[in-house]
Amino acid sequence: MKIELNKPTWYSKLLALIVFVGTFFLAFYLGQKYEAVNSIAKEYQKQAETITAVFACPEDKAIYAEFTKNQVKLILSDGRKMTLPQTISGSGARFANSDESFIFWNKGDGAFIEENEFTTYQDCLTK
Repeated sequence: MKIELNKPTWYSKLLALIVFVGTFFLAFYLGQKYEAVNSIAKEYQKQAETITAVFACPEDKAIYAEFTKNQVKLILSDGRKMTLPQTISGSGARFANSDESFIFWNKGDGAFIEENEFTTYQDCLTK
């Protein structure tokens, strides 16, 4: 039997087809695994960047705050809900709406809220 190395045989064609199809399925499988791991990592990172706090205030008032990267989501004991972006502060964290008629301040374990230049929630401390 004479073997010609530069001439494809049905064995070499079959092997090439198996390698081609196998490479496709391997890439698909690895891509699925990558997406699964990546989505878990993103969810973990999101949870790690979120901090929640509940502030108890005099007069049976309370503030629930969920701090994320550059904003805070508030739920007040009077039922109002809002999301405020972080603004410039000399000390602590300051969050305000666009016209600054509502300002939430937080420093350490304390917080207060100013509405139209009046302090409506004051002396609030984390529980």
